[in-house]
Amino acid sequence: MMACINDIPFEILLKGATPAQCEKLIQEKSDNVYHVKGGYRLRGVALMGDNVPVGVKGDEVFFQFIKPCFGLFVLRVPDAADIAEQLEKDFKK
Repeated sequence: MMACINDIPFEILLKGATPAQCEKLIQEKSDNVYHVKGGYRLRGVALMGDNVPVGVKGDEVFFQFIKPCFGLFVLRVPDAADIAEQLEKDFKK
């Protein structure tokens, strides 16, 4: 089952941005940044792109999201310890 981004409580931090602007903001906001492949799922929502930055700080998660016809966004998800743990498990160095 594919989830919808609207099923996740999020805040838009940046919209209509370039990939470089998204990456920069995610780097600034996060303690750890993971680069995931397109199709990687956060709570069932598939991310689009080749090398999608997803940042973690505490139990907050920041990520680049492509909304077709609207462009690139940086979204912040609060209370996302589950996502942070999933990323750490999947991408532990």
